[in-house]
Amino acid sequence: MPSVLVTGAGRGIGRAITEHMSERGWDVYATARSEAALHGLDQLQRVHPIALDVTERSDVATLSDQLPAELDGVVNNAGIIVSGPVEGLSIDDLEYQLNVNVVAQIAVTQAVLPKIRASGGRLVFMSSTSGLSTLPGTGAYSASKYAIESLGDALRIELRPWRIPVSLIEPGPIRTDLWTEALDEHDRMVKLLTDEQRDLYAAHLAGTRKLVGRIQKLAADPKRVTKAVDHALTSRRPKRRYLLDVASRAQKAMVAVTPTVINDAVLAAATTSK
Repeated sequence: MPSVLVTGAGRGIGRAITEHMSERGWDVYATARSEAALHGLDQLQRVHPIALDVTERSDVATLSDQLPAELDGVVNNAGIIVSGPVEGLSIDDLEYQLNVNVVAQIAVTQAVLPKIRASGGRLVFMSSTSGLSTLPGTGAYSASKYAIESLGDALRIELRPWRIPVSLIEPGPIRTDLWTEALDEHDRMVKLLTDEQRDLYAAHLAGTRKLVGRIQKLAADPKRVTKAVDHALTSRRPKRRYLLDVASRAQKAMVAVTPTVINDAVLAAATTSK
């Protein structure tokens, strides 16, 4: 059976990908951090749970030993969201954002590339439409996704001699626990700001909270992501990038053709409450 490594498989999109690929007959090596998540994964057929904190170098160093000799794919899905105005970001939180979403994904990729090369396998990175344009309050998260876009492009060209496809999945909001808990996360972020920062950014914080509430209602079915990942792993001609819906394609087109000054004005108006 073909095999795939999926990181961050304990919840949300990672869990959906794991379930889908196992149902398709793949052996899925699914990583998670919590015991509860690992136990849940262990109940699925053809799923091999692996305890892994992608930010722990020692965990990543032993990852290869827990995988088959040849690996047909890796889906770098593990990620977090750090939100808030750039001025109010904790430097530790910013560093952790980039560590989880960027550095750790490359560390995992480096660890498994010999197995991918041996099997003629594929690399898939979970990017985002936030890697195409940035909303106020999402600077840290968008920075991590912009970085993944760049590193994915570099890998795709560098691995061309071995014919290893590299695909970037670029979903917009997806209906998972991450988005259902988005308002609570926003409120927690606001509480961590100083009184001065909350006063300075009051209109912006109120506006972004309203925007999050509207976006929650537009969140798409996780099946859009699993279908794209399936295609990236199995198609004879996997795409370099997967935009998953009309809204995402429209967003990309708008950024490409609209002058920056207009984009800035539109985004400022959308995320500021009067």
